[in-house]
Amino acid sequence: MNESSQSRRQWLAALLPAALGACVQPAAAPSRAGRAARAYAEYQRTFAVSGAHFRYHPYGGQGRAWTMQMERLWQGLRQDARVGYIVKNLRSGAVLAEQQADRFFFGSSMPKPAISAMLLEKRQGSLSHEEFMHVVRVCDKSENSSWMALHARLYPQDEANFLWKYRLPQASVLGNQLTPRFIAEFYERCVNHRLDHGTWLLLEAMRRDQYGFGRLYLPAHIAYAGGKTGNYGEWDHESLFFEDRGTPYAIVVFTRGHVSPGKMNLPLGALMGGLYRAHVG
Repeated sequence: MNESSQSRRQWLAALLPAALGACVQPAAAPSRAGRAARAYAEYQRTFAVSGAHFRYHPYGGQGRAWTMQMERLWQGLRQDARVGYIVKNLRSGAVLAEQQADRFFFGSSMPKPAISAMLLEKRQGSLSHEEFMHVVRVCDKSENSSWMALHARLYPQDEANFLWKYRLPQASVLGNQLTPRFIAEFYERCVNHRLDHGTWLLLEAMRRDQYGFGRLYLPAHIAYAGGKTGNYGEWDHESLFFEDRGTPYAIVVFTRGHVSPGKMNLPLGALMGGLYRAHVG
């Protein structure tokens, strides 16, 4: 072997491990912007061409005045044993406030967006026109017939797979037993586009919720907000995701024991507005 051949072999021997190491390095996790771009592309090639459509415009904080009546309601309810809540920074993951956040409540209409997400996951983002409209209807006007139609397409194993894959807190979405923490974590997965399918559609549909009591006492400068309201019998719930000065947050309030008798919106508005003022604003 001449000196030139030996040098070449030594050079290749030194280079090969580094080259192989570069080949097996794990790919960097996509950024939030990258995940959002992927979600929007899926939305454009599925929902946008399906013939399905939104029925209302999105809206943000309504900026109602925080009166002494609202302050008294807030102070009277903030430590009420019938109330569970959580306030979370969806960028840092920090929990800013919580009370009974892991207590199970009958969810009323609160599972509807998560059930939509489970079907989108099962179908890898591709639904029929009819199914896309069911998603729109359960998110904007909470229509029970569409809820039942989506529910009928899912099985317990679909829910188990979904909760495990996305490391969501214990809940029974199909059985309608939820916690405030579950809803906050579900919003985190949506807002940060951590679900593989349907996040752009779900966020836009929830921005059009027509029963958003929580937005009444958010400041008017908050343009990006969405969420879900639920009420049935003694249970009255409200939840929001929103951006304030560039940071995303979630506020989730669950109640039992007729905290909002006669479906009044003032107690729920007081809780949502009070939590915002105390921990975000």
